[in-house]
Amino acid sequence: MFKRHIIDELRKWAESPYRKSLVLRGARQVGKTTAIRIFGQEFDCFIELNLETPADRDIFIDGTDVSSLYNLILLKKGVQTPGKRVLLFIDEIQHSPQALLSLRYFYEKMPELFVIAAGSLLDIYLKRNRLEIPVGRVEYMWMHPCNFDEYLHAAAQDQLLELLDTIPFPSWAYPVLREKLMEYAMVGGMPEVITVWLQTGNIMEVRRILGNLLQTYRDDAIKYAMTGDQATILGHLISTAPTQACKLISFEHFGESDFRAQTVKNALTLLEQASLLTLFYPYGNAVLPALPKLGRRPKLLFLDTGFVNYQANIHEQYFTTQGLNSIYKGVAMEHLVGQQLLSFAAASGFKLGTWVRSARSSSAEVDFVVIQDNRMIPIEVKAGKTGTLKSLMLFMEEADHDLAVRIHDGQTAWEIISTPSGKQFRLLNLNLGLCTRLIDYLNVEARTALRDK
Repeated sequence: MFKRHIIDELRKWAESPYRKSLVLRGARQVGKTTAIRIFGQEFDCFIELNLETPADRDIFIDGTDVSSLYNLILLKKGVQTPGKRVLLFIDEIQHSPQALLSLRYFYEKMPELFVIAAGSLLDIYLKRNRLEIPVGRVEYMWMHPCNFDEYLHAAAQDQLLELLDTIPFPSWAYPVLREKLMEYAMVGGMPEVITVWLQTGNIMEVRRILGNLLQTYRDDAIKYAMTGDQATILGHLISTAPTQACKLISFEHFGESDFRAQTVKNALTLLEQASLLTLFYPYGNAVLPALPKLGRRPKLLFLDTGFVNYQANIHEQYFTTQGLNSIYKGVAMEHLVGQQLLSFAAASGFKLGTWVRSARSSSAEVDFVVIQDNRMIPIEVKAGKTGTLKSLMLFMEEADHDLAVRIHDGQTAWEIISTPSGKQFRLLNLNLGLCTRLIDYLNVEARTALRDK
């Protein structure tokens, strides 16, 4: 077990005077249960229920009388809690409508009790069985695969982690940063995969586990498919979606299939509810307020870069090339950036999207857009500092601010550049390994530190 950033967010939740029952969401095998168990060690008493087991599920006969329910839990588990700080963890909560209902009444009638729930495929179970989570009585938190910081924690790279918090990042440390980032990009962020890689250094073991995890997701498709035909479609999409990463996808004939557009769209929506992928419908303008264009082709990110490497069969390239930018025609690098940004978006208070402009005279696409502080900040992922920025220039022509980002495999620095019409804007050239520090480098203090370097 190694440190996960979600534990810091759980501490903030526990310390809030406005705390509600918490539902932790995320895909299977990203480490939700393990993280809550680690967090539970900070309490005087930690009680775990798994509602996949009949003995724990049968406790929830009535979800409204939480005083009797709580006493029954204590009796069943043989726990005494007078005066203690107690965390109650209800895992696989989707198996009990009464347990879902209890979240409301624990919040209303027993606010001194800390309650966290989690469940695999929770959104799908709720929709399929017409169940509801009590509105306004619970709060949510999302958990993603490990990001680069968490990989460094697991790899015991404490000194490198300290340097990541240094602005500007020292130039002499870039080679080590690059080496560790390549390792992380190769294996991805699934906790089991990281553990095996760090223990064995065997890429074939990594591939075996990635294959097993994908098969688990395919097996899950049978559980939440409405028909046998939909199960077949879902299995196909789970296999092919990683190879469509970072593309503006078409629903019609997705993954070289003969499936029709609406069928694929419905199935991809289910996979998104299962947290296996994210679809970004592009914004069409560069000024807020802005809404994604739901009639346009969305951009796809899969759960983890490790699966992209596995399905595209490109692990060998990590041993034969010098830089991430040349692997899989740059897709691996762009997907890695998207995965990093998603991993800390909610905690940092920004929204992630993409931007596409289509016109008769020209079309343009910006890799990612971060919406923060009433600004739409464009982010381009480039191989190096040289590379054209035509799409970013078009975006900045329309933007109502002067801030843009290029994430690249090079030194971190600010520069002032001009669009073809002469509009000047500030461009942050951010090293790929510092992606998780994006918000820090956008601060005024960081600009000053880089300028004085």
